[in-house]
Amino acid sequence: MAELNVEKFYERLNKIHAHFLKHREQIWNGANCVTLNRASSSDDEYRKSNVLHLYLFGYELPDTVLLLTKDGKFTVLATKKKCEFLEQAMGKEPKGGSVNKLELLVKSKADNNAKNYETLLKLARGDSNGEAVKIGLIKKEFKTDPKDGVVMGWEKKIEESDSNLEVVDCTHGLSMVTAVKEKYELDLMKKSSVLSNKVLKHSFIKEIEDVIENNKTTTHETIAEHINDVIDDPSKINLKVPTDLVQSCYFPIIQSGGDYDFKVTATSNSENVKFDIITVMLGSRYSNYCSNIGRTLLIDPPKQVQQMYDTLQGVHEAALKAIVPGKPLKAVYASAVKYLRDEGKENLVSSLPKALGFSVGLDFRDGNLLLNAKSTVPFKAGMVFNLAVSFSGLTLSSSARASANDGSAVKKLSQYGLVIADMIAVTDKGADIMTKFGRDRGDISYSMLDEDSGDDESDEDDADRKLARKIAKEEAEAPSGGRKSSRLAANAASGAVDVEGVAERERKQIELMARKNEERLREIARSSRKKGGDEMSQKAEEIEAYKSTKTLPDNVLPNQVKVDMANQCVILPICGNPIPFHISTIKNVVLPDPDNAAYLRINFYTGGMAVGKDCPANTAKLVQKYAPYATFIREVTFRSLDSHSLTTAFRQISELRKRARMKEIQDQEEANLVKQDKLVRTKNERVPRLSDLTMRPVFAGRKTQGNLESHTNGLRFISTRGEIVDIMYANVKHAIFQPCENEIMVLIHFHLKNPIMVGKKKQQDIQFFTEVIDASQAVDAGKRSMYDPDEMDDEQRERQLKKRLNEAFKDFARKVEGVARKNGYSLEFDIPYRDLAFTGNPHKEMVSIQPTLNCLCNLTETPFFVVDLSDVDHVHFERVTFMSKAFDIVLVNKDFTKQPYRIDMIANDEKDSIQEWLTDMEISYTEGPMNLNWKQIMSHVLGDDRFYMDTEEDEVTAKEAGWEFLRMFGKDEAGDEEESEEESGYSEQSDEESEEDEDSADGDFDTDEDEESDYDGDEDLEEQGMDWEDMEREAAADDRRKKRQGDDDVTPVKRKRRRR
Repeated sequence: MAELNVEKFYERLNKIHAHFLKHREQIWNGANCVTLNRASSSDDEYRKSNVLHLYLFGYELPDTVLLLTKDGKFTVLATKKKCEFLEQAMGKEPKGGSVNKLELLVKSKADNNAKNYETLLKLARGDSNGEAVKIGLIKKEFKTDPKDGVVMGWEKKIEESDSNLEVVDCTHGLSMVTAVKEKYELDLMKKSSVLSNKVLKHSFIKEIEDVIENNKTTTHETIAEHINDVIDDPSKINLKVPTDLVQSCYFPIIQSGGDYDFKVTATSNSENVKFDIITVMLGSRYSNYCSNIGRTLLIDPPKQVQQMYDTLQGVHEAALKAIVPGKPLKAVYASAVKYLRDEGKENLVSSLPKALGFSVGLDFRDGNLLLNAKSTVPFKAGMVFNLAVSFSGLTLSSSARASANDGSAVKKLSQYGLVIADMIAVTDKGADIMTKFGRDRGDISYSMLDEDSGDDESDEDDADRKLARKIAKEEAEAPSGGRKSSRLAANAASGAVDVEGVAERERKQIELMARKNEERLREIARSSRKKGGDEMSQKAEEIEAYKSTKTLPDNVLPNQVKVDMANQCVILPICGNPIPFHISTIKNVVLPDPDNAAYLRINFYTGGMAVGKDCPANTAKLVQKYAPYATFIREVTFRSLDSHSLTTAFRQISELRKRARMKEIQDQEEANLVKQDKLVRTKNERVPRLSDLTMRPVFAGRKTQGNLESHTNGLRFISTRGEIVDIMYANVKHAIFQPCENEIMVLIHFHLKNPIMVGKKKQQDIQFFTEVIDASQAVDAGKRSMYDPDEMDDEQRERQLKKRLNEAFKDFARKVEGVARKNGYSLEFDIPYRDLAFTGNPHKEMVSIQPTLNCLCNLTETPFFVVDLSDVDHVHFERVTFMSKAFDIVLVNKDFTKQPYRIDMIANDEKDSIQEWLTDMEISYTEGPMNLNWKQIMSHVLGDDRFYMDTEEDEVTAKEAGWEFLRMFGKDEAGDEEESEEESGYSEQSDEESEEDEDSADGDFDTDEDEESDYDGDEDLEEQGMDWEDMEREAAADDRRKKRQGDDDVTPVKRKRRRR
C-alpha cells in the first residue's frame, strides 16, 4: 500500500483551512464550507482537483469527495481502498492546527450513498440554524463527471437540496494557497527548471545547430518529438534522473518560417524548419512540479530583427525588475508598457500578449494568477512564475529583407515573432531566474555566411588549409623516379606517417581556431553587459576626516603640528589656523639635520607628477579627478627652535603612514575575497580523516602539520598548534590527487574558485601532503653495496610505504567525493597524466609539468603552477626553429588584462606530443621562431574590439581573425609558397623531363627568360620595401640553389621571382 506523508498532509491541510478562515468573505466568496471533488476520470491532468490531490496526498484519488468545514472537520467520502490509504492519518491531527478531526466515509452500494450524502449535508450546514449556506467548490468542474459515481451523486444532492444551499466558486482561494511554495517545493521547482534548461541546451540547441551546420531538412514535428523523448528519458543527454519522476508538460512547440503562435496551446506543425527565425518552447515536470522555457534563435538576422530582439530583451529586464514582494501582478505588464513608451516604441504595445506570464507549480498554468494588466494580487516571496514576453505579428520591411544575405531564408519572411520565457522565483530581494540559458543576442544568433559554393574556382582556399594539404602531399605523393637521397628513401615510410599526423593536426587546428573565434565573440557579447557595474566601482571616494571644525581634537594649538592617530589626520598650522590633512594625501615627510633650528618638510601627492606605486589607490583617483582644474599644495615646511616637537611630529607621521600603508595592502589582499559559508560539521557518524599531513602554504613561515577531515559542506584542516583552515566544497574549482611514484611525496591539491586567507595572505591553491622519503635522505650521497641486506630492506619498506600511503590518500579522496555527492555538491578528484608529462621552467627552476583533465600543473615544487585549461584562450610556441634544442610555451588567458603564463626550456622532442594533446583538448595553438613582447601584444589585443572578427571596422576589409596573426605562415606567404612550388622548374618532374629531352628543357628555359625580361629589380625593392635582412636571406637562398645545381649537374628551369 502507498504511504501517505501524514505530517505534510496535515501541514498543507491546515494551511488551506487557515487561509479559508482568514479570507473567507473576500477570496473564498463567503463560503461556509469547501467541498473539493475529484471526478472519476479526466483527460486534463492540470484540473484544479488533480492539483489539489497531489498537493495534499501526493497521489490522485479519483471519484472522491472532500469536505472541509469552518469548525475544522475534514470529511472524506471514497471507496474502501482509498479510505484505508487515508487511515494512516486518523487520530494524528496536530495540536496547534485549525483542523481538529478527520472522518472517513466508505462508499456504500446498499443505499447508493444516501446516508453518506445526508451526513455530508449536515456537516455542510453546520450551525446555520436554517440560514442560507454557501458551499465552495471548483465551479469549472461542477457536474462535469461523465460517470455516475460518488462525486456525481454528491453534486446532484447539492443541486436537488433546498434553496438554502448556494454554490460559490473557491478556485481563487485554492490558487492563493498553492501559489506560495514551501522550501521543499522550491527545490523541486528548481530541479524541474534545471531539467528544462538542460534539455534546451544539450538537446534542442545541439540538434538545431547540427541541422543548420549541415543544411539538413527536417520538420518542426520531428525535432519536437526528439525533445519530448529526451524529457521522458534524460539519460539521452547524460542526466542521471529517475525516469519515473520526469515527464513533459506539453508537446514542445517549434516554429519558423513566419507562422508563430506563442500560446501554450500551440502545436508544432509538419512543415520543414526554415533557417530564418526559429522559436522553441518546452516544459518539463519533475515530481509533478512544472517548468517552462522559451527562446528565439536568429539566423542571419537583418538589423531590424536584431534591434527588435534587443527591445524585447529590454522588456524582459523591465518586467523582471517589477517582480518584487508587495507589488501587484499587474505591475509587470505596466513596467513592460512603460519601457516601450520610454523607448519611443509605443506601437509595439499591441504586439505584446494579453498576459506576460502565469503562476507555475503543480498546476502548469494557474489562470487565477496571470501577469496581465488587471490582476491586483500582490507578489509574495515563495511564488514562482513563468515570465513569457513576446512580440507577435511583426512585419519585416522590404528594405530589411533586401539587406539580408543572398540565399538567406529571411528574404522570404514577411512576418515574424520573438519570444523569451523563463522561470522566475520571487524572493525577498526580488526576482531570481531559475532557467539560466543565455538570452543575449550573442547567445542565440547564428550565421550561415561561412559556406558559399565550394565548386567556385575563383574562390581562394584558406591559406592554412593550403598549407595542411601541402604538408600532407609532401613526400607521400612524390612521383617515383624523383631524386632523393638514400637517407630519405630509407625513412620514407616512417616520414609519411608523421607527416599525415601533422597534416591532420593542422586541419583540426584550422577548424578549431575558426570555431573558437565564434565562441569568444559570443562570450564577449555576454560579458559586455556587465561592464557598467565595474566602472561604477572604479569611482574615487571623497575623503572626510572631520565633519566640522567642532569635531577637531580639543588640544590643538594654533602653532603646533598635531597628529590625530584615531582619525588618521595630520593637523598643520597654516596662518594660525589648524588645517587637517588626511594621511593618505601625504607622499613623504623629511626631517633635515637641524642647525640653529629644526625643520620639518611634508610633501603631498599632487597633479602633474607621477604619484608612485606607494600612493593609495583612492588618492591616485582623486588626484586624477581634480588635476585638470584644482590647485594643489606640493609641500609645506615648518621651522621651530624647539626640535623636540617637530621630531615627535615626524615620528608620529611616519608611524601613521606605515600603518595606513599596511592597511592599504591588507585591503587589497582582501578586496576580492568572497565570504565563505560556515562549515557544517558532521555529527553522529564517522567522518573521513587523514592524519599527520603537512599543509602548503604554511602559516607564518613555519611548517604546518595536522589532520584533514571531510564534513557536510567542506573540509577542515586543524594543525597541531590549533590553526584552522576550512575549504568549502562549493569553493573547490579543481581537486587533484597525485600518488607517489617518482616523487618524494603523495598529495592532494585544491585549486579554489575564490581565494581564502591563510594566515595574513590570500591563497588560491591549498595542498596537503605526506613525505614518503625525507628530503635529506633523498639526496644522501652515501653509497652502499647493491647486495647490502640493509639497503634491500630499506627499499622494500619504502615501496610498501608508498603503496600504503597511495591507498590511504586514494581512499580518502573517494570518501570525500561520496560525502560531497551525498550533500548535493559536485566534487571529483583528477589524477595527473604521467605519460603526457614534460619538463619545463614555469618559474625559476626546471620541474615536471603534468596535465590533468582540467589543468596543467606542477604540484611538487613551490610556488605551485596550476593553469586552468578553461581559462586558456590560446597557446603559442616560441623559439621553434631547426637550430634550437628547446622551445617555450605561452598560455594566453581569456582575461586579456592578465599577463600570459610561460613555460620555458622545453625539449624539442616534446613538441609533437604537446601539440597533439592541445588539439585533443580543443585548444588552439600557433608557433613562431622568436620570443614576443607579450605585454605590448596584450595591451593591443585588449583595445581591439574586433579582435576575433575577420574584417576591419568597415566590415569589408579582410583581416586575420583572433590569434591567426601569430601563425608562422600567413595567408600570402602560404599561398605564394605553394604557387612558387608549382611554377618552380627545380622539381622532380622537371628533372626527369630534362634528362629525357634536354632540348625541350632549354626551350622552356628561354621562354621563362623572355617572360621575365621586363622584370625590374630596383622597382620591386622600391614598391615592396625590402630591407637588408630580406636581401641577405634571398642572396643566401640563391647561393644554396647554385650550389645544388653544381652538385647535381642539373640546369634547372629559372624560377619566376616570388612576390614577398
